Amino acid sequence: MSKIHIFTDADLDGAGSLLMLLRAFPNEEITYKVTTEKKFRDDILNWQLKDSFKNYDKVFICDLNIKEEAALVDRDNVIVFDHHSEHLDYLDQYKKAKAVIEDFSSCTLLMYKRLHLEGKLNDNEKLLVKIVDDYDSYTLNLSYSKPLNQIFWNYTGNRVQKFIDDFGKGFFGFNQYHKNTLRIVENKINKYFETEPLYIGNIPVSGKEYTVLGGFFSFAPNEISERALEEQNADFIILINRESKTVCLRRSKDCKLSMGKLASKIANGGGHEDAAGCLLNDNIINITKLLSEVKK
Repeated sequence: MSKIHIFTDADLDGAGSLLMLLRAFPNEEITYKVTTEKKFRDDILNWQLKDSFKNYDKVFICDLNIKEEAALVDRDNVIVFDHHSEHLDYLDQYKKAKAVIEDFSSCTLLMYKRLHLEGKLNDNEKLLVKIVDDYDSYTLNLSYSKPLNQIFWNYTGNRVQKFIDDFGKGFFGFNQYHKNTLRIVENKINKYFETEPLYIGNIPVSGKEYTVLGGFFSFAPNEISERALEEQNADFIILINRESKTVCLRRSKDCKLSMGKLASKIANGGGHEDAAGCLLNDNIINITKLLSEVKK
């Protein structure tokens, strides 16, 4: 029996990526660590204080755009799976590790394809892959995509493990606990728009003017963003989490400005075309000062 350790992202796609490895290696001894791009450096260094790459036959790193930390994991037994386009520019940093980095709609789908799981998953597991991919790409062609993500983020404790516990055998619909959770989230979102202020203004970016929204959040940034952008007919939104000092950027379906590139430019962040994130800094604060409160 081989020993495998996995580092995976803390979101829905990271959970889906972990599930792909559990299905690819059902008979191996697998341990895992949930992390984020921002925490990865500290997590990998702390892990090496009590563990080691040499203790495992394979170490997988999934759905993490660790473009600046490649040297920390460049070992012969490391396999990196990632779908962030920005990571492609750093492929030459991996001299020993196997880097499976492709511009895919999600890391879950990338791993499903490259691990050749088509014949190993049942229909319900394949449906789950489609749902996770639909959400992470924010295509939203499937009605279950947004609710599944809402359920994921409303887990407490180890969200990834609870997702595996609930959906490890595939997607069979939502149970009563899930349905109750979805009703609570819907009520919270409605209350948010009744009580929380939003801010709006026109801001030039790379020579073009965009209608920008700003606001604060503590939950459901994608759902808040989608509704706010539609109601205010804005191009993109900047949502700030006061507690964690993190920032979410989301664009409307008609906006062509890359949120990933914008996050990288103004705050050394990153992400995708439609959605990105970064840490709060003076650039973000100065942009929000240009916005005025939306009248309810």
